[in-house]
Amino acid sequence: MKSKLKLREKCLEERKIFFKKKGNDCLKEIDINSIISDIKSKIRLTSVGIYYPIKSEISPLKLIKICKKLSVKVAIPVIDKNVNELIFSKFDKENILAKNKYGINEPTKINQITPDVIFVPMVGFDKNLNRLGYGKGYYDRTISKLRKLKKIFVIGLAYDNQMVRNIPIENHDEKMDIILTDKKIYR
Repeated sequence: MKSKLKLREKCLEERKIFFKKKGNDCLKEIDINSIISDIKSKIRLTSVGIYYPIKSEISPLKLIKICKKLSVKVAIPVIDKNVNELIFSKFDKENILAKNKYGINEPTKINQITPDVIFVPMVGFDKNLNRLGYGKGYYDRTISKLRKLKKIFVIGLAYDNQMVRNIPIENHDEKMDIILTDKKIYR
């Protein structure tokens, strides 16, 4: 979709601008704790999937400390080349990371977990909780598959300036349940 390509370029430029001003560690711990507590009241929360940030992506790494306090396992995605989806592998200090073909850190040893909550990087988003990603569809395919297996919460992470009026959506696109930015929580 041509309009998605242009929108992706615009959103990535906006993200770079904010990243240069503020850096990628700008999530408020109070917001993260609030969301985690809210989710814990709805489901039995045992594991959280986060991503290892690249370039100007907002960082979810502060979740590691929060999850450890709550005895919640943390997992990070690994690209499963056989099905072009992500699998989540337990992330702990024993797990060595290596860069994949996209320059993203992944665990070298897989200890698969199906997370209850997944934090997802975003290129852009709209007020209807639609997400614009990098265009490869890994998260959409994975989220779709996991939502058929069990109740999961999907939380998009972005800078507030990545919000656009409207994300053109396609049948395979998966909505976020919550979007957390440096300024606000969108539900």
